[in-house]
Amino acid sequence: MKFNIFQMRWDGRTDKTASSALTSCMVALCLLNLAPLTAQTTYESLRDGDAAYNRSNYSKAEPHYRRVTEKDPSNWNAAYNLGNTLYQQGKYEEAGKIFEKAVANAPDTRAKADALHNAGNALLKQNKFKEAIKAYENSLRLRPGDADTKMNLQMAKKKNQQEQQRQQQQQQQNQQQNNQDQNQQNQNQQNQDQQNQQNQNQQQNKQQPQPNSDPKNSPPQQPQQPQESPSQQRQRMKEEEARRLLETSIGPDDKKNARKYRSAQQRKRPAVGRKDW
Repeated sequence: MKFNIFQMRWDGRTDKTASSALTSCMVALCLLNLAPLTAQTTYESLRDGDAAYNRSNYSKAEPHYRRVTEKDPSNWNAAYNLGNTLYQQGKYEEAGKIFEKAVANAPDTRAKADALHNAGNALLKQNKFKEAIKAYENSLRLRPGDADTKMNLQMAKKKNQQEQQRQQQQQQQNQQQNNQDQNQQNQNQQNQDQQNQQNQNQQQNKQQPQPNSDPKNSPPQQPQQPQESPSQQRQRMKEEEARRLLETSIGPDDKKNARKYRSAQQRKRPAVGRKDW
């Protein structure tokens, strides 16, 4: 990872032999001209920020760099170092935005390639793999032989592929779960329909007239005829057959003579209650 700190070139030597008159004159000129005072403040802020960053005291370095970027948004060194300081503190989203500003204000190809590289690192930390891949590729277009950028690009592509596979698996699981939920819903609806149909059938059965079970209101039953035994049935059949044979064998004349005979027999009988003495 390229977290290079571009130190400001400055000369810390002072001229101790200068006269007091010259010193007073210079102080007066500084008071009259605010631009040199502003430049000196920017210079000191960058110097103090670099010193804190070199000691890995990133929280202390941050306000120095931020002060410069607020006064001079086009200062590439301050923006680049502020992005590095935020990255080291885990503020990846803000660091990425600062690196984008540094890319726009980069003074040369090398500085722009470094800013794109670090922007890719900040995006990679946010799991924005596609954006990180784009930043690394743009950095390599400016500096094709950078080994660190190539390695980070391959890492971003691998993580992006893994993320796509994970999303596909998640979509498949969601689809399966949706299918199971739909099947369960259909089954529940089918069970409910069956239950409703059963309830409707029971209701219809209750509304139909039921047979009367009260013996008082029941119609009178016909008396049962006594059943004949087999021997009785045979005897009755013999008597009927004999009577039919007798009726068919006696002719009309015989029947007439039989009636005359019965009449004669009745006349010969003595009168009831008559004494013969």
